[in-house]
Amino acid sequence: MYSKSFYFYERILNSLGLFDVFKKIIDTKWIKHPHYKSDLYKYSTTQFLIRHFFGYNGHRANHDAGNLGFGFLHYAFIIASKPERVLCIGSEQGFIPAICALACKDNNKGHVDFVDAGKTKKSKNNWGGTGFWKKNDPQQHFSVLDLENWITPHIMTSKQFAKKNKYKYEYIFIDGDHSYPGVKFDYETFWPRLATGGMMGFHDICLKGLNGQDEYGVWKLWKELGEKHKSSFEYLDNSVGFIQKKPSS
Repeated sequence: MYSKSFYFYERILNSLGLFDVFKKIIDTKWIKHPHYKSDLYKYSTTQFLIRHFFGYNGHRANHDAGNLGFGFLHYAFIIASKPERVLCIGSEQGFIPAICALACKDNNKGHVDFVDAGKTKKSKNNWGGTGFWKKNDPQQHFSVLDLENWITPHIMTSKQFAKKNKYKYEYIFIDGDHSYPGVKFDYETFWPRLATGGMMGFHDICLKGLNGQDEYGVWKLWKELGEKHKSSFEYLDNSVGFIQKKPSS
């Protein structure tokens, strides 16, 4: 059984009109970057975020309306909690990591570690990657909104990253390997590094079936964690799940 705060963040951000509030806050910031100047004049900041970081898939974003969808949840969490360090595991072209970095920038506090293996569909032990991060310069990609000082890309597996870095985090979002063994590894590895009171989020928590020859498994882990941490789950629209780390967790 999940927390009574089911749909809490949707009610707070949507029913009270805070989606529009955050959109106005972001869009009123006049951003200038010579390389992308023409695009920045043509589109609002929220539209540019969706276009440049490819926020179309799985985040309920709407380019025409400039609605960042689930991206606003991450922005709101970070604006409110002001974390020192954020971890994002996996992203097709950087949509959620960029929004997390933008929130840190707007807080003038915090830093995002973005981890992605950069694999392609033909890579061994791959999970749906396009190879984007090895075909493009990650730091340049994030520089278009002057986010390069707020985010550090690590193009490697989460296992390699865990061995090389021992950071503690107040906010973690897992959207990498969607297989059961893959997402379970990320949870078990980084949950101990989540600060008490910190938030861990998961993408595609109810998606089932096959991705090519691999089976989606986030739903299975989510079900198990629901039994272990049921009093602290927040849950939204069958697509994104969050759990806050309690002192006893």
